[in-house]
Amino acid sequence: MTTATGPLGSTTGSTVRSAVARVADALADPALLIRHAGERQAAVSLEGSAGAALFLAELAGREPDRLPAAHAQLAVAARALAGTATAGLYHGPASVLAAAQACARRGGHYPRLRHQLTEHVAGEQLARIASVPSGAGVSWSAYDVIGGATGTGRLLLGAVAEGDPTERAAAEPALRATLAHLTALSRPVTVDGHRVPGWWVPGRLQPTAADREAFPRGDFNVGLAHGVAGPLALLVLAAEAGVTVDGQLAAVHRIGRWLADRADHDTAGPYWEPRLPFDDELVRGGGGVTAPSGYAAAASGGAWCYGAVGIANALVRAARLTGEADWLRLGLDSARALLRRPGTDHHLKGPTVCHGRAGFLQSLWRLGRLTGDQELLDRTVPLARRLAALADGGAPFGFRHLAPARPDLGWDRSQPLRAEDNGGLLEGAAGVAAALLSVLPDAPGEGPYWDRVLLLS
Repeated sequence: MTTATGPLGSTTGSTVRSAVARVADALADPALLIRHAGERQAAVSLEGSAGAALFLAELAGREPDRLPAAHAQLAVAARALAGTATAGLYHGPASVLAAAQACARRGGHYPRLRHQLTEHVAGEQLARIASVPSGAGVSWSAYDVIGGATGTGRLLLGAVAEGDPTERAAAEPALRATLAHLTALSRPVTVDGHRVPGWWVPGRLQPTAADREAFPRGDFNVGLAHGVAGPLALLVLAAEAGVTVDGQLAAVHRIGRWLADRADHDTAGPYWEPRLPFDDELVRGGGGVTAPSGYAAAASGGAWCYGAVGIANALVRAARLTGEADWLRLGLDSARALLRRPGTDHHLKGPTVCHGRAGFLQSLWRLGRLTGDQELLDRTVPLARRLAALADGGAPFGFRHLAPARPDLGWDRSQPLRAEDNGGLLEGAAGVAAALLSVLPDAPGEGPYWDRVLLLS
């Protein structure tokens, strides 16, 4: 059995298929998600029915008999929408739009639902951008993938690039406003007499008390989920689709150059500190070098959300657009370094996407597909084997998510982890199964589709 990755032994292939089927069977019943997460939370979230529908729609490209289950989950999500607001891509109407776009590709089409959701999400996006205060300093919601403008911007790009005329008309003004907004954030601002990148998050706008304590003068987030690599990916993806605004290519160059200049190196190769404190950026921006904090290895390793493999996807895509060969080499070298670096596996938090093995697998596989790098593709096969082996026969959805026992302390502190039963996409079994699909043969078309919500495609 040969895949787009490399040879997949019959035993591994069977194990992976069995794990995917186990998750899909569990998610065929929308009531199971509701029992574990509560009706509203389970429905209008990528961690609930919307995420389950997105995965099942992906699987239906290979197994059409899974499509009714995807429709059922989407119906639950749509019915629960009343009174909800979008919290980025993760929760609310945007998460249901992500599922509706995926299901529409497989059948059903849902024109009325897509039209309503696209118009609603576009309106919310315009209001979000208009509410960003003028002057230096922004919050994560101004630009990040999970809870901010970049994630919803990716949905708007899908509506413009692949939607019908009604969707395109509703989405395009908001998409262009998003691209202009991210372009503006790429320009330097003056803070305490220093010129720093415009995506600076000051101490007062840090998302948690622990972050405010760790970054009293603010920070510059590097990762794909909550950092500037996410906006870079969207700016490039939009340009690839032929949607551009004034200054967009210059913004790609600014962000790409900044990421390349902020790479650190150890004996294994290049990596990035996930978050640079304000004073560290002043030193680096002036040509100096700061001592690595060790935060990169301890907090993120190879994780999609903050790790080098997610950043590398954005940087390599930018290299393909701009012709910056050094960025391409840096991105690939950082991914290979993760495969060499001791402890990469240890720092992945369980099987799921955001901080765990599924996100590492999908990011590495997507990078290999993007570049045609066979070494990376071949390495995804043993990663998939180890991931499938984490299936838990006692878990209601087939895999369990590992979460911090103290969420307020974040992932960067040494603390126990607790197992959670979650069927969702980012921190649940649906995302694990979706990532495992990548290594199986006979993927339909140019799939997969689902990792667009990770800004990987």
